[in-house]
Amino acid sequence: MEYGQLEGTLLREPRGAGGFGYDPVLQPSGLDRSCAELSPAEKNAISHRGHAFRALLPAIVEALSGR
Repeated sequence: MEYGQLEGTLLREPRGAGGFGYDPVLQPSGLDRSCAELSPAEKNAISHRGHAFRALLPAIVEALSGR
């Protein structure tokens, strides 16, 4: 089984107005903005949920195509 993760640093103060939950206090590794300061596309590209959905997508397509 694979596990997804988004590594980063916890900030002392929340930053940004986007996202939810931990987004304002998590700064992903290698970036200078919190998750709440990223655009939805930027966040989806690095998030564990985005990775999980992209891994699941072929199975969804196969199931919907009736194969």
